[in-house]
Amino acid sequence: MNFDFDTVIDRRAWHSIKWDKYRDLDVLPLWIADMDYPTPEFIVQAIRKRLEHPILGCSSIPDDLNETFIQWAERKFGWQIDVDWLVWMHSVMTGVDIAVRIIGNRGDQCVMTVPTYPPFIAVPKRQDRVPVFSPLLQLEGGWEMNFDDIRRATTTAPTFLFSNPQNPTGRVYNARELKELASTCMQNDTILISDDVHWGLVLEEELVYTPIASLDTEIAERTISLFSHTKTYNVAGASAAVAVIPDPEIRQAFRSEALRIHPTISPLALAGATAAYGDESSWLSELNSYLRQNRDLLRQVIEDSELLRTTNVEGTHLMWIDATRLPVSNPQKHFESFGLGLSDGIEFHGSGFVRLNFAIPRSLLDKCLEKLLEACTTFC
Repeated sequence: MNFDFDTVIDRRAWHSIKWDKYRDLDVLPLWIADMDYPTPEFIVQAIRKRLEHPILGCSSIPDDLNETFIQWAERKFGWQIDVDWLVWMHSVMTGVDIAVRIIGNRGDQCVMTVPTYPPFIAVPKRQDRVPVFSPLLQLEGGWEMNFDDIRRATTTAPTFLFSNPQNPTGRVYNARELKELASTCMQNDTILISDDVHWGLVLEEELVYTPIASLDTEIAERTISLFSHTKTYNVAGASAAVAVIPDPEIRQAFRSEALRIHPTISPLALAGATAAYGDESSWLSELNSYLRQNRDLLRQVIEDSELLRTTNVEGTHLMWIDATRLPVSNPQKHFESFGLGLSDGIEFHGSGFVRLNFAIPRSLLDKCLEKLLEACTTFC
């Protein structure tokens, strides 16, 4: 292996949000979607090179970043993007807020499937919209969208919030599902706002992640696609994101709002983004292989338990665990009492569930599995 995923790095003295939550407590933090692996050295080197210039002032978007991103989209997905479609900003969630704000009017409905990423849930209220939740269907083979319900929900809704790979269920949606969702939204004149931040984390080797806007030009014209390298390369502390918006009217409104909110991006973040989108190393294959092994070890323990259930994590490094069989009122607090700091499913509109981030070194995963078993066997 060219990259080290096994070394445990002490983050407790470095203002890590993930680790500071349980400062001075014997709790392993597995909540926020933040990997405990070193940022790839080629990205760190790009940031160091930018530091050779003594001034870190307000920066414009480098031409080579635009060119590198366009080449990346063509190389990865066969998707031809025009440079004029790109609007850079601080983060994907900044883009989600802007997109909901510029589409439709106050009081309009904003649809999303649930369970979903908690910041999604907060967006409609922040933008004076009415949230409409369409529950995903929990089937034996995994979680699926309920297209009949989505069709009903989007009838009068200008916006639909979507994530692929899906957070927290780990679904990587296939082309058939993407086409049906796009068709449904276009029939109802609903703009798709697509969060593609986990694009690189696909754990099933036979699966292919596809940006929904890359399917055809008509879908792209009705989609605001939001990308970042931050999850795939573990560089969220130097964040930069980009919106791909082919429709000129939507793009102009989006760009105006983005400039008003965040007129510039850190020059260090821009350097890191350029290095990430230009990456042709073995980072992705090695990372996904390691995550796949972690996932399989974790899933085996869950499947051996009579009290926990889960579905296959196709993408992301997050496992959505059904703990409704546990004889406790609050599964998250129960696991916390056994030294596991998980995300509470209630925050995702998934009562009785917890989310576990398994992007950790194997030695920490072993401790996690021991604590997980202990938390379940206490009832035997």
